[in-house]
Amino acid sequence: MEALICDVLRGERAPWPAARGEDFADALLDKAQYHGVLALLDERRAHMVGWPPTLLETLRGCSRADAMWEMRHQIVLAQLHDALVARDVYPIAIKGTGLAYSLYRSPFLRARGDTDLFIAPDERSKAEEVLEGLGFLRDMGVSGAYVSYQASYTSTVDDRSTHTIDLHWKINNSELLSRLFSYNELLDRATKIPRLCGKALTAGPVDALMLACMHRATHKVAPYYVDGKAHYSGDRLIWLYDIHLLAQSFTDAMWQDFLRLATAKGLCEACLDGLEGARTSFRANLPHYVSVTLKEAAGVELASKYLRCGSLRQKWMDFCSLGSAGQKLAFLREMIFPPPPYMRWKYADARFNFLPWLYLRRSVMGGVKWLNLRRQS
Repeated sequence: MEALICDVLRGERAPWPAARGEDFADALLDKAQYHGVLALLDERRAHMVGWPPTLLETLRGCSRADAMWEMRHQIVLAQLHDALVARDVYPIAIKGTGLAYSLYRSPFLRARGDTDLFIAPDERSKAEEVLEGLGFLRDMGVSGAYVSYQASYTSTVDDRSTHTIDLHWKINNSELLSRLFSYNELLDRATKIPRLCGKALTAGPVDALMLACMHRATHKVAPYYVDGKAHYSGDRLIWLYDIHLLAQSFTDAMWQDFLRLATAKGLCEACLDGLEGARTSFRANLPHYVSVTLKEAAGVELASKYLRCGSLRQKWMDFCSLGSAGQKLAFLREMIFPPPPYMRWKYADARFNFLPWLYLRRSVMGGVKWLNLRRQS
């Protein structure tokens, strides 16, 4: 199914497989939904030869729904952007939304469930006040000084559509990876995306490609959610298509900047893996010297080593990256004893909601998970 989808997204003639029935069509739609490419497929329906009419009709309906949501989402984002700027907070749209408005022909073609906004750490309180003032409610999640550097806020508007903002004050939740890109660094290289609104900003293309590769690599261990279901994989086609489009837009000078930055950040291995994945799926034109340079540095980088590790090893590396004993103790405390509201939400179905029992349950479940991972390895 992925091969058939990729044929269409590459703009190649894609005949419907012979003797494939309704079950295959339903499964393909589910697969395209998982990969985040329903609207992209509909845009390229001219390349679909003999595809079932009911499948094409479903694709068109999904595409129209995405377009309608995008129209409302843009209004929500523009209102939020203006309110933030009025408080001297200048967000950088990263990942999906930044790419949707800088790279894709129409923003709704870049499916996503939320918008990621990156702000300066010392502007966090002002940004949260703005979000709450506009009716956004903070979603429940782990919080603390070291275990999380983002918070999600969701608003339901008049047409009953929901819009979620992931507010980041560091580039990644990992203590180690969070140090790779600062807000001011991305701001210096940011580009405007007037299609979103006025002076909205997104990461520059070199940073955007590196972040896309790093984001893909993190989800080989950290879960992402599609229709409420957790998945662990870096091979969602929409992520690889982002990398493909970015790579196709690069000049030789941009590739040189990219290689210097990937080497400095220790992300050559993650970048090579992402670019090779995009080339395999979409035949991205990757200059030979780019692959050679990335391969030479791959395998010896701290960040790449981190991204190859399992979740428990990553937590240990995050712990070790902290400077003082006080920071390390705070990290352990936040890991072992999350805030009580989170614990009660996490275990809302527990028969006994006595808080010490919930913490004990969390510790035991964590130990079981660790043992299972040890057996698997």
